[in-house]
Amino acid sequence: MKEDDGRALNGQMDLLPPEGIDWSRLVLTRRVWLEDVRGDQGARLEFLADQGLRLVMVDVGGDIGETLHFSHPTDDETLHLRPGGGGSLLDEARKYFPSALRWMELLRGEREPGPREWSTAALASLHRAGLSLEVEGGYIKRVNEAYRDFPQSVLCGAKAGQAPSLLERERGMEGIALSLAFAQALEDARGMRLPAAAVVLRAVILESARAQAHLAWIGAAASALRKQRVAATCTGLRREIDKAMEGWLGESSGGGWVVPGGLKEEFPLEPAAACGMELAAVAAAWEKASPRVVSLPVPRWVEKRLRPLLSEDDRNAWVGPLARAVGRDADVRKEEPGIYRLVEWENVAAPEGAGIFRRMLAVRAGEVTSSLEVVRRFLADLPDTPLLVKRGRGGRGEGFGRCEGPEGAVCCHVALEKGRISFISFSLPQELNRSAARIMEGCRLDEADILSMLWEY
Repeated sequence: MKEDDGRALNGQMDLLPPEGIDWSRLVLTRRVWLEDVRGDQGARLEFLADQGLRLVMVDVGGDIGETLHFSHPTDDETLHLRPGGGGSLLDEARKYFPSALRWMELLRGEREPGPREWSTAALASLHRAGLSLEVEGGYIKRVNEAYRDFPQSVLCGAKAGQAPSLLERERGMEGIALSLAFAQALEDARGMRLPAAAVVLRAVILESARAQAHLAWIGAAASALRKQRVAATCTGLRREIDKAMEGWLGESSGGGWVVPGGLKEEFPLEPAAACGMELAAVAAAWEKASPRVVSLPVPRWVEKRLRPLLSEDDRNAWVGPLARAVGRDADVRKEEPGIYRLVEWENVAAPEGAGIFRRMLAVRAGEVTSSLEVVRRFLADLPDTPLLVKRGRGGRGEGFGRCEGPEGAVCCHVALEKGRISFISFSLPQELNRSAARIMEGCRLDEADILSMLWEY
């Protein structure tokens, strides 16, 4: 049963147009590199801001120099800007891109730490998820961050072809997004143009991982809110997705198949239809269960503690469900739509007037629905093209990749030298989002678990 506007009753877009998907309309995002840029940098950055570009990543670049990476969604491209003479644009960029301050914190540490109003001798320090919590008398007095917890040490100097499997092994469910972003960066560096089937099947793997990750988060939230039946339902549905993906690809997250240039040549296409049918059954069960998720009772103290985050978004450059929960329409699938445009995919909007935690529940619940629909739609109409290209044309030895992981945008900047990685940097959602942890200062220690679900899961 559908409403008159073509949406399903749960508010998600119907992703099953009767005419099928026209894969010839696939347009991939262009990467535009501007190196050794000189002149009036302030005027240039002001112009970029006026044109609607968004700063999505900054890295120091090692020997190649600092690089600012921008998204230009209206033109289906990203812009990568490097100042001349090894200079820095960060201080100038913060005038026009407030999120640059967050990158300065990540790269340089906090610029102006606040004064301490307590005796450090009485503090205990607890470490969790890249944070150091200084505690006194059962209250969190200060939240300190670790910096640049990226996997460069694992990859720098490695052969380029080894990186995807290393990332997936080190990072679990998020490893799929990391390996995809890296593969895109390497393909950009080598001038490789992927066949449509590889792009589609990569999206299938990523969206199934997103659905599993969101179900795990919702289940943990339901358990913390003492709604064990909802938690058990999420666990059961996640197991069904695990079973379907493992039966198809031999691994529940779909890892092990992404390689630079597409997917491994032995990728099993024949069982894809059966997996799609199993996931359709999961989607039907989730449609019945999801209304209970968005109506979970959230304690008032939680929403009260989180409310100040609504005024901090621009400064902190949050991504993923956290960004969407505070009202930002940030999603790589929208800024670099590619194949998502072909099925008229839309962002899941957070409900207006609700508190942040309830919005987070709604966003993640809606994305489970949309991810399962995208997977089902793609598997029902796969393009008939090769899965792998082994050579590129016009590569420049340096590239950028970006995809929307379960917790937000994952970016990768890579440079190659003689087939090995000479420089690599990642933008990880956890590092951007954990600046929200400052909201815990002044909270009781026993409140930290449920509050920190917004940025550290």
